[in-house]
Amino acid sequence: MASHLIDNLIGAIRFFVGLILVIIAMRAYLKTRTSDMFYLTGGFALITIGNLFSTIYYVDDIRMDKLLANIFDILGLIALIIAVRKS
Repeated sequence: MASHLIDNLIGAIRFFVGLILVIIAMRAYLKTRTSDMFYLTGGFALITIGNLFSTIYYVDDIRMDKLLANIFDILGLIALIIAVRKS
C-alpha cells in the first residue's frame, strides 16, 4: 500500500515538473517563433504526456504500461534531437 502511494506521489511530482518545463518552453517558443523551439516544446510535451499516461492510465499488463510510456519518451526524444539539430 505504501509503495503504491509513493509511486503515485513520484509520478505526480514528475508530471508537475514536466508541466513547468513545457510551460517555460512554450513561453520561449511564443517569444521566438522558431521551429527549433517548437520541436523542443513538442518533445517536452510528449515526454510529459507519456509520464501522465503511465501514471494515470491503468493497464493490467505492466509491460503494456511501460510500452506506452516508452513510446512517448522515444517520440519526445526524437523531437528534442530535431530541435537540437535545427538550432
